[in-house]
Amino acid sequence: MNAGSCILPQTLVLSFLLSLSVGACADEPAERVSLWGGGGVGAFLTGDGAQFVNGHKMAMLAATLPRDTLQLRLLKGSLERTQGVPTGTRDNDVDYEGFDVVLTRKATDLPVALAIGTVRYEEAYHQGYPDQDLGGSEFVHRWGPHVSALRSWRLGRFFDVWAEADLHYAPYHPGQTILFLDFGLGAHL
Repeated sequence: MNAGSCILPQTLVLSFLLSLSVGACADEPAERVSLWGGGGVGAFLTGDGAQFVNGHKMAMLAATLPRDTLQLRLLKGSLERTQGVPTGTRDNDVDYEGFDVVLTRKATDLPVALAIGTVRYEEAYHQGYPDQDLGGSEFVHRWGPHVSALRSWRLGRFFDVWAEADLHYAPYHPGQTILFLDFGLGAHL
């Protein structure tokens, strides 16, 4: 299954939830729909390669719901591992896509917004993972939770800059806890 095949159902779910919320609060339309992109660094706190820091990139599609207290986001990212992996392996990245719900700063009265969600991880492992090595490799998928703290600052009428810290748990064997620190740019309607 390619990466795009999972994003389409998630986009439809996000659109459906947004239309329900707008219909329920017709006098208070959604704040905005936005597209975000950026990157930074990521590191395993537990699991293989825990002592290395690698590059991370991510993109998000978000819809802020009426009253500007909740935001729904679709996420897609990749930890581009170049350190702490065996030589000669084809795909060393930890790729993921999923969704989360953000409690905005307006809802929390905190200096940051808070998010909780789930993502589907994709990593290349040996065939027969985790019990035996049958030679060759295959992509293994696992669903896991994540939490985030994020902050954005307005940059003109249609843009924002943003910074975010994410803590992910990928339930492979051994389990992987990954910390991402990112910044980027968002465009909104």
